[in-house]
Amino acid sequence: MAHNSESAIKAALLANGLIMLMKLVGAILSGSASMMAEFKHSVGDWANGFFLLIGIRQSQRPVNDRYQFGHGKRVFFWSFVASLGMLFIGGALSIYGGIQKIIHPEHLEYVGLNLGIIGLSILFESYSLYMAVKAIMHEAGEQVTGIRMFARVIPFLAKATPATRFIFLEDSAALTGLVLAALAIILSVVTGNVIFDGLASIIIGIMLLMIGLGTAKENVSAILGESADPALIQEMGNYVLTLEGVKDVHSVRSMCVGPNSYLVEMVIEANERLCLADCDVINKRVTDSLKDKFKEIAYVQISIISDDKIKDWVYKPITQ
Repeated sequence: MAHNSESAIKAALLANGLIMLMKLVGAILSGSASMMAEFKHSVGDWANGFFLLIGIRQSQRPVNDRYQFGHGKRVFFWSFVASLGMLFIGGALSIYGGIQKIIHPEHLEYVGLNLGIIGLSILFESYSLYMAVKAIMHEAGEQVTGIRMFARVIPFLAKATPATRFIFLEDSAALTGLVLAALAIILSVVTGNVIFDGLASIIIGIMLLMIGLGTAKENVSAILGESADPALIQEMGNYVLTLEGVKDVHSVRSMCVGPNSYLVEMVIEANERLCLADCDVINKRVTDSLKDKFKEIAYVQISIISDDKIKDWVYKPITQ
């Protein structure tokens, strides 16, 4: 997963670096607020790419005495920093620039150059988005390739690493912003009213604020150690009930320790007449079986108590 995320991030860094320089030239020559907003967006995207790359590299550090459950949460921290970059560099500054353009309108110059830059930017962003979608499908274990990936990617976003998901959302917002900027420039020239340019900058900024807030909230939850998806917990409990020696599943608790990686604490019930050696056998069987079947489980702690003859776990079939 880390390899796929790195590939998507490096593609985004290359694309955003080239786009950023082109937008800056276009914004300075034309005086377009929407183009300047897009430049700020690309600056934020470019910086965010480095934050995400730092997070992935740091998350791969080996377990040690100080970090006994690994460094997986570093990805969430740096993704959170990237979200703040999108909020303040991309969103807030774009809104401010749009308001200034409406209050102090200026005639647009070099319209053809700006539209050409936007066209090239769309090509580069499309390549970056393609790499992000490809990484998401690979992380989800799907073998779909080509254009079909774009039609099927949305349901698999939840299974992607935070870094890859962030790049996908970032590139999607960038493509939408580029289209808005192009429409705003064309409308401003056709109508002779540059208010469209300013409005586009504000809309782009609001869009970036919404994505930044959403990704920030998601990463904060992961940093604080949110539990696994209830459907996954239910599936684990259902599966453990089928294992030899398990009478009931008393309780299950989980905590996120990395991208799609969880610490699971499970209390199971067994025959009260079993000796310690038999309990050890059941413990090992459950532990090994869970790790083999559920790749999301990085660490598992099994406790065994005597069967209280009360059915604690309610079996619920999992629908795909």
